[in-house]
Amino acid sequence: MRTTSSHADVKRMNRIKVTRYLLRHGSASRQELATALGFSLPTVFQLVSDLMERGFVCEIGEYGSTGGRKAKILAIQEGKRCVVGVEVTQSHLQLALMDFSKKLLDTQYLLLPYENTSKYYTQLGSAIQEYIQKIGAADGKMGELIGVGLSLPGAIDKNSGLLRSSIILNVFEVSMLRFAQNIPYPVCFCNNAKSAVFAEMEGGYQNMVYLCLNYTVGGGAYLGGSAYTGDNLQNTVLGHMVISANGRKCYCGKRGCLNAYCSSLILTKNGEQTLEQFFEALDNGNAENAQVWDTYLEHLALGITNLRLIFDCDILLGGAVGQFLKTRMGDLQEKILRHTLFDYDASFVRMGRYSREVFAVGAAQLMADQYICESDVFSD
Repeated sequence: MRTTSSHADVKRMNRIKVTRYLLRHGSASRQELATALGFSLPTVFQLVSDLMERGFVCEIGEYGSTGGRKAKILAIQEGKRCVVGVEVTQSHLQLALMDFSKKLLDTQYLLLPYENTSKYYTQLGSAIQEYIQKIGAADGKMGELIGVGLSLPGAIDKNSGLLRSSIILNVFEVSMLRFAQNIPYPVCFCNNAKSAVFAEMEGGYQNMVYLCLNYTVGGGAYLGGSAYTGDNLQNTVLGHMVISANGRKCYCGKRGCLNAYCSSLILTKNGEQTLEQFFEALDNGNAENAQVWDTYLEHLALGITNLRLIFDCDILLGGAVGQFLKTRMGDLQEKILRHTLFDYDASFVRMGRYSREVFAVGAAQLMADQYICESDVFSD
């Protein structure tokens, strides 16, 4: 009996490994799966057949001919199952709908100021349900909804089920069940750093730092093939790295934090204008904006240089400001090279794929990953 159970467990875990590999890499042939995962080719054929029957994997094409039969390209089935990701902030919600193939189907920004009250948690649940009902009514947008991932700005302790602390939300020791109590779907939780890193990690990444440039500066690290959480769950505080002793005051109460120099609020004058307006004026030759942008890049270069010295890996940039950096990377890289002694170019700094929606996207992907790991859908 134990042998049968053990055999079934092994098959289940192998199906999960194949599914997660395809999720991370996008596509692969059966031979590539066998090589990467250390399985025999007959085992891979059986695993893929099982996953195709379950509606997780499909063939999306063929590789070029190498003289024999063309290998089939395998990928996660689009559109059949989906997840919703939600970023909770002190002022709004960012929502994202994704299918299990990581295809982003929809995003929405919704004003909802955070407060640690029953009224807020009721409104949170209502907002998510209304969003799901809305996108569910759109033909072809939504398959089976698996669950909702919530991304929270702070230290999450899953063992105790608590949001230990959140400077941004100004709360401590809050039960995560409060966030989930009005959401009638399976819910998973993650902090912003983990969700952002999870959204951006692709392919063969083993080490990567993600820096998100929103109204606050945050991010996290992906080290040794997994998200780094730190000893005290404080892996989201890259924005509170001090780059100027006794410098500008940060919302955390300290002075000189990277956040005080590279928040998007620096460019929008605390919300008096939009980022689009700032960069439009910059492109039209506005001298004041040019000076503000040059100073912003100088401080950002300092922060990136410090992260590079500490982690010695690629650094991805994203967030609201990140989307405007795509055509301006040359100026930033030039400033970085003035500060570093150990790099001959700044190609280690690259743009992430997502901007404002990165935390919601990561939360959705983590919900999908949790479902894959914990559901009995892969069992015999």
